[in-house]
Amino acid sequence: MRYKLQDIVDVTMGQSPKSEFYNNDGEGVPFLQGNRTFGFKYPTFDTFTTMVTKEAKAGDVIMSVRAPVGDLNITPVDICLGRGVCSLRMKNGNQEFLYYMMKYYIPQLMNKESGTVFGSVNRNDIIGLEIDIPNDAEKQEKISRFLSMLDEKIQINNKINNNLAA
Repeated sequence: MRYKLQDIVDVTMGQSPKSEFYNNDGEGVPFLQGNRTFGFKYPTFDTFTTMVTKEAKAGDVIMSVRAPVGDLNITPVDICLGRGVCSLRMKNGNQEFLYYMMKYYIPQLMNKESGTVFGSVNRNDIIGLEIDIPNDAEKQEKISRFLSMLDEKIQINNKINNNLAA
């Protein structure tokens, strides 16, 4: 069925706290300004803040909205969102499906990029993204389970390759 993203997803755009509230000592909550510490599927955290401006909940899909636009991860814990990222939460709760769906639709979103030096997308670009997905939550879960198993296999193979290279 065809939807606009805003019909099925809650979007929270990031807003950075003042830098005086940043630290690298683990004090406060993890803070992401952009995709610098994004991993294969989950980010790592080296910056924290004691002043939360915009929040993503554990399990939310986080997406970079400034150069480069469209990098995706899933946050394992509650975090503070900076200006370079947004969080996406599927209204039916199927975050895993949302992660893979967004991977598929990122090229369309990137067509909406603006900016002369550094590309970016705004809230209207994101919520207006037109998508076509199965209406049935069970079908969504089957799709995400299958794709997640493939990602797990890829990660295992990467670990084996890194081990062999070492």
